[in-house]
Amino acid sequence: MKFKPGDVVKFLNEKGGGVVTKIISQQLVSVAIEDGFEIPTATSELLKVESDDKFNGQHGSAGSCVDFSQGILTASPSGITQAEPESRIFSLRIVPGKADTAIYLAFCPKDQKWLITGELEIFLLNPTDFDVVYSFNLKHSTAGWKGVDYDIIPPESGIVVCVIAREELDAWQEGVIQIIFHKESQNRLVLPVHAAYKLKMSRLLKEDNYLVPAFHHQRMILVKLTDGVAAKSDSEGIEGSDVEASQRLSRMFERNESLIDRHRIAPAEAEVDLHISALRQDYSHMSKHEVLKFQIDYFRRTLDSAMMHQYKRIIYIHGIGNGVLRDAIMQQLNTYEELQFRTAPFERYGYGAIEVLNSNPL
Repeated sequence: MKFKPGDVVKFLNEKGGGVVTKIISQQLVSVAIEDGFEIPTATSELLKVESDDKFNGQHGSAGSCVDFSQGILTASPSGITQAEPESRIFSLRIVPGKADTAIYLAFCPKDQKWLITGELEIFLLNPTDFDVVYSFNLKHSTAGWKGVDYDIIPPESGIVVCVIAREELDAWQEGVIQIIFHKESQNRLVLPVHAAYKLKMSRLLKEDNYLVPAFHHQRMILVKLTDGVAAKSDSEGIEGSDVEASQRLSRMFERNESLIDRHRIAPAEAEVDLHISALRQDYSHMSKHEVLKFQIDYFRRTLDSAMMHQYKRIIYIHGIGNGVLRDAIMQQLNTYEELQFRTAPFERYGYGAIEVLNSNPL
């Protein structure tokens, strides 16, 4: 059995147990027992009970929001708030056959009886079967971007990023979470995710918006950060081979080019054709549902990239068709308070495009 610092263990051949503090070798670990002593113990003599990351020296961060070992919340964007002295990693309730493949940011009221008042717990939720390495950054009004937390979330687990007072919420309404997916063995590599979000404060003022997800027992507001890990790791995901995708990504960074820059038509303006034939060549095997999912994912990624790089105007060409893609785009755009959108100029695009205007570029 593999152990890591922070695992709570029991001794197999004697009473008691403790917490793993150090990995000495594959066969030997150091265990802290109740009276404070550390005992080198063979892994064959231990049984893992649970993982307690408050003892985990590998996780956590400089400038991290949460210091659970002291039972306080430190370095929040504004002020200091008390937090419970407990592990910040918790298990999710995964229903067999209904595994989720997305990563979520969650705003969860601590007191479930009062959903629109009181303290909020901010979670990152990983219902996937990947280890997730993340870096959490908030938009700061004067200092650009502020890194507030980084850590590793085990598969089918969540992590408490911060516990904040309701009046601190403004500081958390806009951020970027960068995510890397890791697994010991996988058929295809999953590319990292750069997920920008903006939260409408009005969403948190209506109790009906707080829902209980399938993998948790509390009511919360979820912000979906990815559209699914599996979609990017199998044949319906990354365009071309992994090598080709990696080469394209490398070229993009070498030129300091963002995704939206590929569609630039003028300074701070872009035109994105969402016809599947314009996005990828190997789409003949895809179902209509898979095509729409791919188009919406590309729309979201280009929009997030445009907002990050201060674009003021983006044209999205959706075509006429049956209107499903257009409706899906408009539904997504309605979640951004700072964006305005309208039918693009008819003389050039007919009824087949939407013009998005960013009234408040970053």
